[in-house]
Amino acid sequence: MAARARLAIADRLPRSTLVTTVVIILLAAMTGLATAKLGSLQHQLKALLIVVAGLTMAVAALRPELGLVMLLALSPFEFPFYGTNSNQLLLLSLALVLAWRIRTRAIPAWAAVGGLALLAGSLIADLGAHNQAVALEGTLNWLSAIVVLFVAFSVLRQRQDASRRLVDIFIGSSVIVVAFGFLQKAGVHAIVGPPFNVGHPNSFFSYYTVYAGYLAMAATLATGEILVALDDRRIVRAGTLAAVLMLMLAGLTAATSRGGLLALAGGWLLLLVLNVRRGSVLSRMIVVLAIFAVAGYAVTPHSTLVTIERRLATSNGALGEDKTRFALQRAGEQALVTHPFGLGYGNFRYYLSSNVRSSNIHQPFFHAQETPVQIGLDAGWIGLVGFVALFAWPILLVFRHPQGGPSAVRASGFAAALGGFMAQGLYDYVLWDLPFVIFFLAMIWGVEHSLLVDRQSGATAVGRTAGRSRRLPGRAALRRPFLPRSISGE
Repeated sequence: MAARARLAIADRLPRSTLVTTVVIILLAAMTGLATAKLGSLQHQLKALLIVVAGLTMAVAALRPELGLVMLLALSPFEFPFYGTNSNQLLLLSLALVLAWRIRTRAIPAWAAVGGLALLAGSLIADLGAHNQAVALEGTLNWLSAIVVLFVAFSVLRQRQDASRRLVDIFIGSSVIVVAFGFLQKAGVHAIVGPPFNVGHPNSFFSYYTVYAGYLAMAATLATGEILVALDDRRIVRAGTLAAVLMLMLAGLTAATSRGGLLALAGGWLLLLVLNVRRGSVLSRMIVVLAIFAVAGYAVTPHSTLVTIERRLATSNGALGEDKTRFALQRAGEQALVTHPFGLGYGNFRYYLSSNVRSSNIHQPFFHAQETPVQIGLDAGWIGLVGFVALFAWPILLVFRHPQGGPSAVRASGFAAALGGFMAQGLYDYVLWDLPFVIFFLAMIWGVEHSLLVDRQSGATAVGRTAGRSRRLPGRAALRRPFLPRSISGE
């Protein structure tokens, strides 16, 4: 009787959580409808996002995995309001609500060392920052994001489908992002407004190179997932992902961003390298990449191809924007050498104003157009070491991992997206856009979780095989005395 009562209570708990979540969503919808009285569509959206952030806190308190899903799904759709933005509110809210769910034993040692070193370097850099308020804001962003990463390691460890769902959410969100990018290109500026640079759509993101970098990451993940679907013989899923990948490639080329194209090329190349030991996967991947490269080229309008070719041909520094970029990179490298403890987040502009005189730099830029250098300026050499550990160790883990199954291929997709991100980061810095901090750490988590699932699947398969091998000799030994010598071979 007692056992039956416990089972009934255990059955009611998920139902009560589900009912509570449904009630919260209904209240959110009602509140969203009430925002119609706020006037413009932009004001309504901002008010709705504030409500969603509050609801995410409530949902995360009950079901942390749902809160993490909402963060990832909403990250690409960032809106500013009252000196902050929707992602900053979401990230800080989740960190406050979920920090107590961290389990230190669930966090990989390399992730703990990398994350804590990055935070320690940021705090040290804040002490000597010219503008400490701005520097502390950057540190708070990294602190919130790393707390959420540690929570994800802790609460999603037992969910074997979590990394696959992350890919689906990321790719699903990219479809909406691409759709609004095409609307911008066509001159329809509803919700997202006009592009920052005329002719270069940026959709929900703040700049066209950031938009292109996001699509490159999504396209790399989609490519890896197509390979997983083909390996599992899930033809419908593979076909659906192929159609979405074509859409993302079209959106990427429409942005005419050299950084985005570099990120995609770097991601695809690393995907090949990480699967070079998987013969069947590698051959399939070469065919898939060849098909999509040719198809992407074929469906891209001729005018867009001409623009891309012209920009690639003049990427040696002939363009004014390239001259500015290279001048900023030289200034950033010099500042990194002379300031081992960093300048603090957002403080590179003050260094430029006081120490750099260049005819190619006409304003105090926020960053040095080079991701590793800028991380060092934000968090010093200590923070840079932590960042390199977070970025490079997952790729090394995939490279050293045995061939494995579909989850290992999925891990290579996450690692390849990281590699493509850093390929673009050699000539740009996009982590000032908070969604990319979330995406960067999500790729890291995806690698670790996918490899964990693959190891568990391999251990289960080995255990079953060992179990069968242990049982078979026993049965043979029992039967053997009853067999004639001529049959038994004795």
